[in-house]
Amino acid sequence: MNLSNKKSIILGLLIIVVVSFATGCGFYNLVDTKEFKEHFGALGYSTSDTETPLYDTAESYVVATKSDVPFKIEYYEFESEVEAKKVYVKYTDSIVDYITTDSKDTEVTGAVYAKWTSISQGEYIKISRVKNTLIFINGTVEFKDEIDKLLEDIKY
Repeated sequence: MNLSNKKSIILGLLIIVVVSFATGCGFYNLVDTKEFKEHFGALGYSTSDTETPLYDTAESYVVATKSDVPFKIEYYEFESEVEAKKVYVKYTDSIVDYITTDSKDTEVTGAVYAKWTSISQGEYIKISRVKNTLIFINGTVEFKDEIDKLLEDIKY
């Protein structure tokens, strides 16, 4: 293999890596309602789709709860990514109004995802959107690692 071919291969691989980072491909996974229920059910969570969602524009809404954790996992699926983005912004805006000035907030965004985290007065709030879905968890700092792991396991 000559030097020109090696450069072409390296350039091709570099382009694939850059495109993957820019689009979020391979780093985030789109979980549908059925997969959400199956995944959290296997972890011992009870799932319910009979509760009324905070945002009624959702096509699907499922809540996962477990008796030994003081938080619930809310899953929304919207008709479009545009609608999911609107709700994501509404959620983050309403929480910014609710939390105190001592909060530590972070946001990570990409082409198909956004993740917002807030820590304030012992609360740990995580909102994660991938394409047309959104997951919201409002827990306590004591359960921060567990909440992060739950979202990491499904690549949210």
